[in-house]
Amino acid sequence: PRVMDREEAEDALAMLRKLASKTRDDTALQNWGLIWMCSAVTNGTGFFATHMLMARGRFDPIPYVGLWSGGFLLNGLFIIFLKGKSRADSPRSAPSFIDKQTLAIWNTFVLGMALTALVNYLLGIQVMLFMPAVASILAAMTFSIMGSIMGRGWYAPAMMWALMAIVLALLPKAQFAIFAVMWALTQGGGGALLHRAKL
Repeated sequence: PRVMDREEAEDALAMLRKLASKTRDDTALQNWGLIWMCSAVTNGTGFFATHMLMARGRFDPIPYVGLWSGGFLLNGLFIIFLKGKSRADSPRSAPSFIDKQTLAIWNTFVLGMALTALVNYLLGIQVMLFMPAVASILAAMTFSIMGSIMGRGWYAPAMMWALMAIVLALLPKAQFAIFAVMWALTQGGGGALLHRAKL
């Protein structure tokens, strides 16, 4: 088979860079920024409500399942009603490769957090001592993976969440409260940047 020459390789690389840039623009146009800002409120509220339930001595799983089921329902509604609403004159496009990858990454993060909470409960750690610290490590990994897709700017929150894992391990009684604030700022800030790009 014919070997690709240098000029062809440079053209292919330029095309891939252009495609990556377009998919980032498409992500902004599909209203993900606004969705993230709305989800930052529901998720931040959910984490703080988790902190309040634990502070009141509620360790049975039912209140937490109810709380987070409501949060996930709201997040799903944000996606259903806000995604792809930025341009009324254009038809809804099929999900791009980046769109599918991003959704898979964040769904994996959510499932990882849910599994961490379940394992925490099954081990009998009532005060969930390791849950927020481990969730911070999962968040750091998720933002790092996003950085490989969306750009180097995502590595900053990845580093911040890696450091937060240590901070939360040192402050066990305030873990979920701190996590709530940091998550709202991180997700809301990322959403604001995407929304600004769209505007």
